[in-house]
Amino acid sequence: MDHNDFKFIIENAVKAPSGHNTQPWLFENIENGIIIHPDFSRTLPIVDGDNHALYISLGCALENILIAASQLGFESVIQYPNDSGDSIKVTFQINNTFSEGKKDPLYDYISSRQVNRGEYSDRKIASHVLQKLKSSFSLPGISLVLLDGRESFSNIIPLIIEGNNLQFENKQFINELTSWFRYSKTEAKRKKDGLWTAAMGLPNMGKPIGMFVMKNFVSAKSEAKRLGGILQHTQGLAIFLSEKDDLASWINTGRAFQRFGLTATQLGISHAHLNMPCEELAVRVKLAEKLNLISLNPLLVIRYGYSGKVPFSFRRSAEEVIWNN
Repeated sequence: MDHNDFKFIIENAVKAPSGHNTQPWLFENIENGIIIHPDFSRTLPIVDGDNHALYISLGCALENILIAASQLGFESVIQYPNDSGDSIKVTFQINNTFSEGKKDPLYDYISSRQVNRGEYSDRKIASHVLQKLKSSFSLPGISLVLLDGRESFSNIIPLIIEGNNLQFENKQFINELTSWFRYSKTEAKRKKDGLWTAAMGLPNMGKPIGMFVMKNFVSAKSEAKRLGGILQHTQGLAIFLSEKDDLASWINTGRAFQRFGLTATQLGISHAHLNMPCEELAVRVKLAEKLNLISLNPLLVIRYGYSGKVPFSFRRSAEEVIWNN
């Protein structure tokens, strides 16, 4: 496809969220479309052993691609990966009946969407706003449960804490997590990926001090206490469910989450992951049972509410994520 159109689309694709901000994607420019390749050098083998979170991240990037393509008058056709390949292929067709009304309005929020891991206010969200969040996507096999108000998710909190404890009692998990921390703006800007501490509401410590603090003062108990404070000021939880547990479902979960996040941004609502009970398989089973959703797979738990802005995480440029054979 045309170089300028390709660059425009990829500049929007790289603004998608990803686990630990690993940005596990590479994009190939083909004659009439784009191939999204998973970058397996950026996996999270401890927290994401089956790569389901990686493909959720690719789904987020895919949705940004589809939204950006609509601004150029393109209609998109998706070829999901199967047993013979791991990549996602998107082909574009010019819409000869294109009109301004066919542009996806969520495009305006791609650059301003962000994950906010800080505390939220106790301001309640109106029912008509919640309905907009609930109807933010329509994808086969993917559904959303919105639990609004602390009472509605009080029975989920022990599972969040249980998942958290399992992770922070695992030294391999802590080592993997801290390897993606960026403890100063200089480091975050240089690497253009990972979890910048300022974007997480933490002070600028520098890497030596930051790693010392994380490995010696952060524990399952301290994290559980922090989570308890955050949940005290969480308006609600959004739980994303899939009917199947396969690559296409993981990708579509990412697409759904991205549309949810962009819609939340449009509505002035913040969101962040509380995904511990989905990342620990034994706890994920308990979560499905607690929600009476035995035949569905809970893949994402997202908290939402009102809050201010935080610094944006850094992203690699379009030029840095182009696929080269």
